[in-house]
Amino acid sequence: MKIAYRYFSLFLTLVLLTLPAVAEPGVASDYSNFTEDETYTNSPVENITFLTDSSESELFPVWTADGNSILYTVHRDGSDNLESYKMKANGSEIERTGIGEGNLAGFSDINPNGTELLSTKLNGSQTGLYLVNLENGTVTPVADDPDKSEGWGSWCRLGKKIVYTQKSGDAPSELWIVNRDGSDKKRLGTSENVGMGKDWCPLGLKIVYSANDSKEEPDLWTIEWHGTNQTQLTDTPYGEWDPSYSPDGKRIVYISDEGGKPEIWLRDTKGSYKVMLTNNIGVIDSSPRWSPDGSKIVFTVHRMQNILENSTVNGSSSVLLNGYISNMITDNSTMMDNSTMANNSIIGGSDIAVIELEPLLSILDSTSENGLDNFTISGSDTVVIDPGSTSSASPL
Repeated sequence: MKIAYRYFSLFLTLVLLTLPAVAEPGVASDYSNFTEDETYTNSPVENITFLTDSSESELFPVWTADGNSILYTVHRDGSDNLESYKMKANGSEIERTGIGEGNLAGFSDINPNGTELLSTKLNGSQTGLYLVNLENGTVTPVADDPDKSEGWGSWCRLGKKIVYTQKSGDAPSELWIVNRDGSDKKRLGTSENVGMGKDWCPLGLKIVYSANDSKEEPDLWTIEWHGTNQTQLTDTPYGEWDPSYSPDGKRIVYISDEGGKPEIWLRDTKGSYKVMLTNNIGVIDSSPRWSPDGSKIVFTVHRMQNILENSTVNGSSSVLLNGYISNMITDNSTMMDNSTMANNSIIGGSDIAVIELEPLLSILDSTSENGLDNFTISGSDTVVIDPGSTSSASPL
């Protein structure tokens, strides 16, 4: 009971952290705002590889700085803690590392030189932002005020500053910035209900994040690191959240329920096209992150579990997973209304998967110069399992 209550309290906080807010639009200085006039290519890519396949829940994948490995967390049925793991980029050599464990809520980013991991930990009924030294395992607080929930940070490209989410009491969550050593904490911009996912552009001067618009839907926003040029990039009737810049800064990958439920989408930063990358390979997709070389995107695929078919569903596991999912999407998501709780089902677990972006990026680069009118990417709903993967099972 204590375990269930603990996670329930945490994820009630996280729900509020993720559902983003109103800010005054600025003027985008280096690329155009996204509009409804963008060309939409409606076929998903085919080359999606499942790196994990277990009954547990694998969550919060992050790339190591060299792109050779992926760190992630595992939640096991009946456990009150997340475990930390590492695997090769192809899903092989999976090992438990133990780094950052103990009240662990999730991983979010690794610094540019690959030595420190940003993690979010439980801090009583709140959360705190911590650094985990990947060389010796030591854990250092960055923002851990016991009266606030702080976490889900992202490194600037020089590894000196961190942008993160902060929530105080019943007030809406906000975007904050802090030095690596925890000094000079200050609010960034005026957005409220800021989401967990956020990222710095490769030059380190601009941050992309999600925040609710006036219609209470999460949209994508950018802001300069010193708090100017706060700009709304999307303004649509559906939600967009959890954005990540490509290493060259030309594209943003993010989650959207435009197609009816949370899938992974890709758009260029000039606002000329958008592409849906996944299509019904799981109940919900979340946490997309670019590989350092820009050739792959790692993400989490969530499965559905029917309570009537499995009477051994653990109470704390159900609270953890469904609370986490609620944190990833909006209150009025059609997916939550029509799918997640339908037919006595809950979110039952998750796996880590990778999207191979070639030849898609080459096609987009070569065709975007001449316009993408009537352009369709060849593809299907089939999930292609790479022969080199450790798993060949269906994701559902």
